[in-house]
Amino acid sequence: MRRRFYPPTESDIPMHGWRPYHEIHRERIRAHAKHDGNGDSMERKEFDDYGTWITVLVEEVGEVAKVFCDQRHLGQFADREALAEELRAELVQVAAMTVAWIEAIDLRGTERTL
Repeated sequence: MRRRFYPPTESDIPMHGWRPYHEIHRERIRAHAKHDGNGDSMERKEFDDYGTWITVLVEEVGEVAKVFCDQRHLGQFADREALAEELRAELVQVAAMTVAWIEAIDLRGTERTL
């Protein structure tokens, strides 16, 4: 695996690949399908519904912290690879909610069809 010690740039996309971005998009689709039945999909929220956005985003960040707490206090993950997989999955969820909020800002004032 290639290590980067510099800020990412546009030219990094071919080197870095599309996998994380694809996974973030897939997570948005999964979360929407899971929560839309009861009208709670974040894809339907306006950007200035701060109480909802910040609550969901902080909850996702809390799940990242929980991964570390589970490892430190419970030894839940057998090895660094298992820890990395779980951490990565939770970070994808943080990124998905962050991107959804950014998109809600960009789409403000427009009608969104889902």
